[in-house]
Amino acid sequence: MSLHRRALAVALAVATASTLAALGPAAAAGEGWSPLRKAGGHALAVALDDGTTALVSVGGPDTATVFDQRRTASGDLGPRTEITTVDDAEQCRPVEAATARGNVAVAVECYATTGLEDPPTRLAELVWTGDDGWVWHVQPEGDLGSLDYSPQGQYAVFTSNSRYGRAHHVTSYHADLGWRDLRRRQLGGYGDDLVAAIGDDGDVVAVRGAGFEDEPGYWFGGRMRLETYDAATGTWTRRLDRRYPDGGIDPMAVDLAEGRITATVVRSRSTGQLDGLDEKVVLLSGEPGSTRSWSTPHWKRGVLTAPAAITRAGVGVAAWQEVGHGRAVQPWFATWPSERERPRVWDLQGRTTLTTAATSGRTLDLAVGAAGHGAIAYVRHRRGAAHAEVAGASFRVDRRGRLHDLVETTWRRPVGSTVAVTAGATATAVTLGRVARTYYVPPRTRYSVLAPAPR
Repeated sequence: MSLHRRALAVALAVATASTLAALGPAAAAGEGWSPLRKAGGHALAVALDDGTTALVSVGGPDTATVFDQRRTASGDLGPRTEITTVDDAEQCRPVEAATARGNVAVAVECYATTGLEDPPTRLAELVWTGDDGWVWHVQPEGDLGSLDYSPQGQYAVFTSNSRYGRAHHVTSYHADLGWRDLRRRQLGGYGDDLVAAIGDDGDVVAVRGAGFEDEPGYWFGGRMRLETYDAATGTWTRRLDRRYPDGGIDPMAVDLAEGRITATVVRSRSTGQLDGLDEKVVLLSGEPGSTRSWSTPHWKRGVLTAPAAITRAGVGVAAWQEVGHGRAVQPWFATWPSERERPRVWDLQGRTTLTTAATSGRTLDLAVGAAGHGAIAYVRHRRGAAHAEVAGASFRVDRRGRLHDLVETTWRRPVGSTVAVTAGATATAVTLGRVARTYYVPPRTRYSVLAPAPR
């Protein structure tokens, strides 16, 4: 290794690990992931801290009815009960879930019943609390941008991005205050995407990104903007506004705790060739008005997904998958304590091929609660192999950004497998699905839960 490359590696604090086991000590004996269990209806599993598991699925006529089913801590499966039917919709599917303080939030995307070959998306936003049961709100048009819970579970917030130039919706729910729907006009003539996080006081942080490549080498409207919403005054404030004349910004995730944020965005530039984009991950960390940024050192052929979270101790946690020039998909993991100038970054070594599941952005997922308990899952697949492997791990991140209480597992799964992760204060769940080569998503899923060991 040259002196320059050695210095760069030290400066970025990059380590390599075949699994997360090299990142920290394992949990006490007796804790382990449950066997994989089957579910239908595109079900997403959400492990709750009381030991129960919520299974949110769809079915009924036109697959437009949303159902809830619970599995008890002892393993008994309860009845499948109807929550709601999305009007004028078909082919619904739960796409993301989150939990905090025993509450559950789920986003369900549906096709609008229009008869068109490429219909608009309807977004159903559902929240369950132990006191009030299920409530829901439907956006007539829009794809899910993000889903977040406030650190103490007071608020859930959903964002939607329109494919037709309509305003973004930043929709939040509070058990006592009900629903609040904020609208933000899209930026520029080509529009933008928006993700958001919410605090327990109802304040919102939004990260927006735009950029359009009209033809190879010619970009328009490249911009990144960070905005905050003050719930007490009902006003938005622009905290950051950067223009990128030679590229674009795609916001991936943002999280908020104790007045600090961690966010991930993907920055793009053109190579001057047809379908020749280069991309890299940019991490943002700090208070919204004075964020620090760090980016991956090399441009890659693409970034597929980049979830992020922050703990109450101010530690940012992120993961991403990037496409190398050999079309191998490489996963990375990072923690960024507030006292460090740069994040610690680990190469997880678990490469996968560029399947339709990978290009859909669903072969890696990360969830971390405000107290530092989290989980990660990602797909590994060698070119030509008949099966894939899914690696999963539960962990706790301390205030220095180091991992503890690691509980790892692997599952042998079909090629094209997808992952979805939720994490509460003590319990985690991984849902495994599949995307076929034709982008068909079968309704059958499997899930595994890691609940705290009995004391």
